[in-house]
Amino acid sequence: MVTTMDTVVHIPPQDQDEPPPSRSGWITLSLSFVAIAVAVVLVSQTRPLPPAYEWSRLDGPPGPVNLDSVVALDDGFAVLSGITREGVNIWWTGGDGRWQSQLLDGAPTQLSSGDGRLAAYRVRTGTVLALEGDRWVRQFDVEFPDEARSRQASGRASVLVTTQGLLEMSLFGDVWQSGNGDEFSLVIEDPRWGQGVEQPFSSECRPPSRSSPDVPPFVVTDSQHVALVSANSKEPFGIWPVCEPILWTSPDGLDWSFGTTSLTRDGAYVYDLAWRDGMMVAVGGYGIDKSAVWASPDGVDWEEITPRIDRAVDLYRVEAGAAGWVILGRESFSSEPVGWTSTDGSCWEPLPSPVGGSEAVVSEDGVLVIDRTRFPQAWLGTPSGSPGACR
Repeated sequence: MVTTMDTVVHIPPQDQDEPPPSRSGWITLSLSFVAIAVAVVLVSQTRPLPPAYEWSRLDGPPGPVNLDSVVALDDGFAVLSGITREGVNIWWTGGDGRWQSQLLDGAPTQLSSGDGRLAAYRVRTGTVLALEGDRWVRQFDVEFPDEARSRQASGRASVLVTTQGLLEMSLFGDVWQSGNGDEFSLVIEDPRWGQGVEQPFSSECRPPSRSSPDVPPFVVTDSQHVALVSANSKEPFGIWPVCEPILWTSPDGLDWSFGTTSLTRDGAYVYDLAWRDGMMVAVGGYGIDKSAVWASPDGVDWEEITPRIDRAVDLYRVEAGAAGWVILGRESFSSEPVGWTSTDGSCWEPLPSPVGGSEAVVSEDGVLVIDRTRFPQAWLGTPSGSPGACR
């Protein structure tokens, strides 16, 4: 008698002319091994993926810091100090992650980055800087038009640095352009913004927070400039967020035209807008107590891609850069910070505890998230090479 697993097989004498021995036991054993192998494969396929970002602590620069001014550089980050006895310093990191500082003229309060340069500015004046070696070198000074103001409610920059020069947006719906910071041309004049709808309508937009005047959500892509402005002529220009927006586009920041967008419906409101690699992402919501994230290749047709959220949240910020995307917001009832990151803009994972804050920027090296209440402690998320788990 030979025993294999729990099956008993009778082996007759060799000289008897009978069918060959039964192989059911060996088949059972083989099937068992197959089942084990399949189970191993299934376990390996369902095991949670490593996170898309590896997070580490990053201490900010010492002394008072103006967190509203934090921006991403190609390979690091920059932020302005508060007012010191000497004036205002710019602090920045390079590829080695160390903070360096330099005193700036004019006591700027805001930074804006683009085209490999920085604009350091305040209400009426500013300077465009370029990094040469370990020093920021002045390229040209800026004097803004009297009708313009620079500081906004959301902290969103009102000055954009582009390959054509500077774009400056006022609270009154005016947009000014300058190639060298000396002379500004008025390229959009109030009331052109927001007049794309001929029939007045009753807006169902009910955002959780309407704070104060602001510039519209605005991005510069590789082919055009894009802005979202309220379609309702009764909706004041420059209120944060934008209710039921229409689309304004320009190939160069000078000639503008408006068009329709699928966000002009259902009481949609947009707090922030970002662009990277041919895709725009907008954050906000619609109706009452429903947050939303939308994605679009052109600003016309938007698809909702909201990450899986198991509690009521309000989404206020979206930032994009070479290292990916980050969305920040707060829980609706407790005001605790919440956030999500993505390497591609479609697969999102929540920020791990205790990472969180109200400010974030994205560079080539990673995602910087800052919590005002715990600064100078910040968190740096470096891409791990894993796509992460879609949430």
